[in-house]
Parts: sequence; structure tokens; C-alpha cells
Amino acid sequence: MAMDRQSTGSWCGKVRMGYLPVLLVALVSLKDTTASPAMSVTLHGITDTLKPEYAKYADSLKTGEAAFIDAEKLFADFDTKEGWKKEGHHSGFSVHQKMMADGKITIVSAPLDGTVEEVMHETWGGIDGLSSWNPTISFAEIIAPLTDYSDIVYYGNNDILVIKGREFLTVRLYRPTATGYIMASRSIDLPEVKSKSGKIRANVILAASQFRADPSNPRKTLCDVVLQAELKGDLPKKMVEQSMPAVMALVTEQNIKHFKELAKYS
Repeated sequence: MAMDRQSTGSWCGKVRMGYLPVLLVALVSLKDTTASPAMSVTLHGITDTLKPEYAKYADSLKTGEAAFIDAEKLFADFDTKEGWKKEGHHSGFSVHQKMMADGKITIVSAPLDGTVEEVMHETWGGIDGLSSWNPTISFAEIIAPLTDYSDIVYYGNNDILVIKGREFLTVRLYRPTATGYIMASRSIDLPEVKSKSGKIRANVILAASQFRADPSNPRKTLCDVVLQAELKGDLPKKMVEQSMPAVMALVTEQNIKHFKELAKYS
């Protein structure tokens, strides 16, 4: 039976009014979903997914993903050695620098005692004990263990050469690769993590390590470490870039010593 104009208008009005709240909820939900940062990242076939209680760190996880991608590209470039200049002469390791679009990047290459698995396990899991054996580190702690492959770390270093101690708040992310592991980190901004050291909080543009088995000795690991940072304060950028090879050399000497000591008990 056909409806007259009056009944039809009344019926349509009821439908519109009835569905309006549902439509509004759907639109709000859609807006919230598209505006929220991704809760997961996938690299090398492994997906990191944040638990609901860590949703506020979604941007940090994406920063870790970007750092890892940049680190992979940088290590691939370093393997060619094209444009990389060797800095100084060091016993047991080498230091190289290269001028990039945003400044000089420093990489230290050193063999470490221990298998790739052992070295990676200690580097990733040894944060809490870092300051006990490394005199360049004043404190280190994990703020949030985001996933099995990513976390947020707050740490500080002591004065090194002409550079006063700084503190750092970074996200770390690692992945196994065809030849070993790559671990990358980058500074993040979390207003709720207040300074506890009184030090200037520096900006880590990229810090990363590449671990590969030594083909001549399976009990050794070839390690490449890259660091590019804005130390802030009143230090000129050029002075920081010139000092970085010497600073990283001192840190590398401590790492070599530490892994040699650990190898005695493995």
C-alpha cells in the first residue's frame, strides 16, 4: 500500500533521527582511527605491536622504525667505503667519517670477543649494568620495554675529553639480519620523563650498531657503531664533529675490554 506524503515525511524523519547518533559515532570512530599513530611496525618479517598500556608510545615506535631504516642504508653505504675517510690510527679498531647532507657521521669498526648472539644479548640486555663497567656512562635505565624488539632507554654519560656529560632519551629497535643483527636508536621527546641528572639532554640523530660474525673466527664478532648527535649547549657543531672520533674511540676501548672480560667466562 502506498504511503501518503504526510506519513512518508514522518517516517523519513524518524529514520533520520534514529540513525543520526549512529552516524555520528561512526564518523568519530573513523576520525580517531585515522588520526592515531600506528600501533605496530613490520621490518624484516617481524612485527612489533604495542600493548594497549603502551599506546602512548606509538610515535616512539615509529621513530625507532625510521632509525632502523636509516641505519640499514648507512651501513650499506659504509660497506662500500666510498667517501669514508679514516681518522687517526688505533690499535685493534678503526674510525671513519663521512660528510652527509646534515653533517659528519662517525663509524667505529672493532672486533669483539664473543659470538654474534652473545654480543647482541649483552648489548641489548645489559643496560641496567652499563654504568658498573663503563666509566663513560653515569647512569642507564629502561623506561619502557615496548616489545621484544624495542624499548625506551634513558641514560647519561660522564665528561669525555672537552665534552661535558650529557643525558639521552632514546627509543631502540633491533632486528636479526642475514649476517647478524642491526640495532638502531634515536632521540624521542617524552615530557613526562623529567631530567634526573641535571645534564643537558642531547639529541641523538642516529646511533646504531651492526653485529656480524667474523668469518675468520666464529668466537669473534665484527661490530660497526655509528653515532650522529647534536650535543646542544654552547659547543660549536664543528668542534663536536672534530671531537667525535676521539670520543667514540674511548668508548670502543671500554667495549673491547668488557667483551674480552666476558669471554673468559663463556
